[in-house]
Amino acid sequence: MGRPKGSKNKHQTGIFYPRKCNHCDYISNNPPMWHYHKQTHDVISPNQLCEQGCGKPALFKNTRGRYTCCKITQHCDAYTQDHSTRIKQHWERPNSSVRKENAKKTFLQHCAGNENAIAKLKETKRKKSGLLTPEDAKNYRHYARAIRQRAQMWATDNGYELGHQTYHVDHKLSILDAWNANLPAEVVNHPANLQILPAKENSSKGSTSSITVEQLYEMITKSV
Repeated sequence: MGRPKGSKNKHQTGIFYPRKCNHCDYISNNPPMWHYHKQTHDVISPNQLCEQGCGKPALFKNTRGRYTCCKITQHCDAYTQDHSTRIKQHWERPNSSVRKENAKKTFLQHCAGNENAIAKLKETKRKKSGLLTPEDAKNYRHYARAIRQRAQMWATDNGYELGHQTYHVDHKLSILDAWNANLPAEVVNHPANLQILPAKENSSKGSTSSITVEQLYEMITKSV
């Protein structure tokens, strides 16, 4: 099938990634990151108020195009109060007690009496990842948790809004491969190794790396 009439590829438009911002030293790895970062340079009118309803002046514009008083939308008092109210109303709906009991029953069914199944699942995960001992698996979980927390802080500090069903921060060299290569957190979480991906794409990627350890070090060296 031929290219649709009027469409252009990146060679015709002259747009290539990674792409450097015209206003600062930020480098975007893909179009979503580029468009999200551009919003941080938009001029916000001094009369613009936070659109969460707190009445405070807007200082930021989030990735959904809404003006907020806080860099992290969830830190706005009005947002927190509204979210709490909606959750409370959800559990006050008719038959909410029945839903609570069903949720509790389902949870207990999955947890109680399934020690053997849970142990088998953990063993399968360890073999699949190459972490053959429980001690290795435990140490890896601590390592991966610390890595992910710092990566999410990087994404937040750069104005990205992450979510289970929206966007994830991804490591080009996967955390598992970094663990096997004994890389420190500073290297694994270097901006050169981070990118924002749609949640579905990142989930399907799994622990697969798109670059090697050598390529990561080369990218870090060039960015200095």
